Amino acid sequence: MTRKTSQEALNQLSQISANQVDDFLRRSSITFLECAINLMATHMSKEEIVATLEQETKLVKEMG
Repeated sequence: MTRKTSQEALNQLSQISANQVDDFLRRSSITFLECAINLMATHMSKEEIVATLEQETKLVKEMG
């Protein structure tokens, strides 16, 4: 295996690793959000939950 081939393999492995980390963080974030919504549902009305989520959605959209 030449140095170029080794570097290409290392780059490919690094990219695969970064993609796996991104996927894990995305899934973990969604799970966290679902847990937060379920927690809200134990202490808030449906209307309060919807209003809160709409407000947070607006903030996210404003971030660009």
